[in-house]
Amino acid sequence: MAIWYYEWNGAQQGPVDEAAAVALLANGTLTARSLVWREGLVDWLPLQQSELSRYLALPSAPPPPPPPIRGPGGAGSVNPYRPPQAIPSEFPYEGGPRVELTWTQILWSFEGRIPRRTYWAGIGIWIGVFMLMGFFFPLLFQFSEPILFLVLLLPAMVLFIWSSLALQIKRWHDRNKPGVMVLINLIPYVGGIWTFVECCCLRGTEGSNSYGSDPT
Repeated sequence: MAIWYYEWNGAQQGPVDEAAAVALLANGTLTARSLVWREGLVDWLPLQQSELSRYLALPSAPPPPPPPIRGPGGAGSVNPYRPPQAIPSEFPYEGGPRVELTWTQILWSFEGRIPRRTYWAGIGIWIGVFMLMGFFFPLLFQFSEPILFLVLLLPAMVLFIWSSLALQIKRWHDRNKPGVMVLINLIPYVGGIWTFVECCCLRGTEGSNSYGSDPT
């Protein structure tokens, strides 16, 4: 059933469903010349030119007091000749609610989008990790067997590679490009420059894209 808005005393009223609109027409609040609008109409129309015109034969009654004005501005605050704005949604994009990624998801997941600042923050975390490793590992190598050094270093490298891919794939998603773009890094020289420009310097898609809402 259609939801209608109508003009009354120079102010926009509604929304009302069709049954309520018929009741307003019956008691005289609405007339054939009253301006009405529903979603799907380009602009406001006289009621006699809308689908509600089929109810014009109903008997009239004295008009009741005007219904309260919706909105903070009071009477006259809304231009009745302008279609009402869509009710703001808590969802910033049609594909679903905006999802705030946790740092666990940022560092390890391949889903979603992250902006440049988050990408740089992820890189900074790994720089800090390797700085600590650079401080402690020489001491470990000096006072223990070399094999222990390798046992600790190899898992750290695996985690670093995984996290780097996760960060970069989400950055490509922010640019509305598939994660497979990480393979550009395999192109000597050009691949690294391209990745740096796209992932580190350029803003992601404004608004939602194929991979989620705008995280900026």
